[in-house]
Order: sequence, then C-alpha cells, then structure tokens
Amino acid sequence: MEQPKPSNVPDQGKKEKERVKPEEKETATQKSIDAARQLYCTNLRTSKANQKAGEKAYERAVRIYRKKKKLFEWTELNYRIYRDLDICLDTELATGNAALADNVANYNKVSGGLYTNLTKITAAVKDLKTKISALRDQASILENYKNDQCNATQWALLTGKNMENCKSEVPLPAPRERPEACKDADKIYEELILIPKKVLVFDVDSLLQSSADVTGVQTFSNVAVLTKLQTDLSTASTALVTQIQTSVKARTADMVTVQADLVTAVQECTKAGVDEYNKISVCHAAHFSVQFLCQPDCGCVKPWQETVIAPRLEDCECRICRIGEVVRSTYRGGAVE
Repeated sequence: MEQPKPSNVPDQGKKEKERVKPEEKETATQKSIDAARQLYCTNLRTSKANQKAGEKAYERAVRIYRKKKKLFEWTELNYRIYRDLDICLDTELATGNAALADNVANYNKVSGGLYTNLTKITAAVKDLKTKISALRDQASILENYKNDQCNATQWALLTGKNMENCKSEVPLPAPRERPEACKDADKIYEELILIPKKVLVFDVDSLLQSSADVTGVQTFSNVAVLTKLQTDLSTASTALVTQIQTSVKARTADMVTVQADLVTAVQECTKAGVDEYNKISVCHAAHFSVQFLCQPDCGCVKPWQETVIAPRLEDCECRICRIGEVVRSTYRGGAVE
C-alpha cells in the first residue's frame, strides 16, 4: 500500500499523518485482528478442501450404490418392492439417524462452549464498566482541580496558559516557552476529563448491552431442542423399519449375499451424503466469517477520523437487536433456557 508522501508544509504534513488508516498501524489490536483473520482464512482453505473431498466421496459412493442395486434387481425381480423398502429406506434412516445423533451431540457441545465464552465476555465487560466508572470519577476530580482558582498557578505551570476564571490580584507568572512535547498539555487534560465522561461511559454501556443481547440470542437459539427432535425421528424410523422388516423376512433366504453388499453400499452412500452436507455447511460458515473479518460492515467506530465526543456503538447495538428479533421469529417453538 502506498504510504503518504512527506509535505514541505508542516500543517499539511501533520494532517496527512493524522489520516493514516488504522490498518497501517502495527498496534496490538491490529495484530490480534490479523491473527484472527489468518486463523479463519486457514479454516476456510481447509473447509474448501474438505468440501471437495466430501463431494467426490459422495459421488463415488453413489456410483457403487447404483451398481449394487442393479445387481440386486437382476437377482430377484419379484423381491424388488420389499427389498427397496428394507435396504434403501430402512438403512438410510438408520444410518442417517446415527450420523445425525453424532452431529447433534457435537452441536450441543459447541453451543455449550459458546455460552460459556459469552458469559465470560459479559463478566469481563461488567468489570470494565466498573473500572471506567472509577476512571470517570477520577476525571471529575481532575476537572474540579482544574476549575479551582487556588490551582491557577499550577495550571499555568503545567499548560503554559492562564485559567479563564482566575481572579487573583497577584499577577500570575508569564507563560514560558513550552517544550515541544508539552505544548498540547491543556488539550490532553481536556481529553482526560471529557473522554471518560462523554465517551467511555456510554461505549461501555453499549458493550454491556450488546454482550447481554448476544448471549440472549445464543440462548434463545436453543440448540439443545435438536436432541429431542432427533430422538423422536429415531423412534419413528425404528418403528417403520421394524414393520418393513417383518414383511420382507420370509423372502430373504436366497438374497443374503447380494443384500449384504447392497446394505454396505447404502450405508457408505448415506454417510458420504451426510458428511458432504456437513462439510458444505462448515465451508459456508467459514466463508461468511472470513468475509466479515476482511470487510466488516460496521461504520460505528472510525479511528482514522477526528474524535467525536459522543456515543459510537448505538448502531451496532440496534443491529444486534434486529438479529435477536429474527432468531425469535425463527425459533418460535423453542423454549428459552
């Protein structure tokens, strides 16, 4: 990226320096963001490779399955109706339910870990709020000190400027030439007073509310409800499989060898299909995560612009609230834990 060219005019050079974008600064925050981006980029590449491998495995399993099915049909035409129901439908249900059970268990584990991390974040933000409140109190003390006429001399010595409300009859010492590093001392003091009182206290409230809302969204998603749904599906599938197997049991004597081959093919095909869908879902999630990290759609905080003494995170807070409304309308039947 092209760096700003130095300017012969001091003021112009200073303005160009202030306009340096935050991504060009090697700050600890930027390094942390870059590390997160790199991690998600690596996950995306891995997910894409896994998706391609899953697609090929599924296609291969489908081809094998179709060949076994034709061989089975050639063996006994009269057995086809019961055989299709027993091998195809029954095996797909049993194998699919087993794979779904594993996935649901993993989803619940991930959801529990996410909830734990979100509660830790909320606790950390609460602690931050306490510290910022203390900082605001100190800012008020500093402001009272600044406005106290008894401290006019100290203010003049620190900043090189006289207080506007100073009514001392004794003339104050004339401001001396300030060192270059101390010329903006009065502005620094004003920022120490205003930023904690006018910016940070509001920002930390937005952070705390957003953290609580995100935790609520995650809780309302109620991934645990999938466990009951999967159990009900497994029970219903087992009842159907039992009924079909009762009808086909008398006609399986001469079909054992071919049937065993077809069962294996169906199992592999179903596992490959479920695995392919799961890998596609993971790849899509990784893609959108990388897209957000690389091009975050957030205009709340713009560090490269001039600081505005006003709350900055209200829009992000509202957008998170809208996400919560979407989740609530989607999971109407789920119970909130």
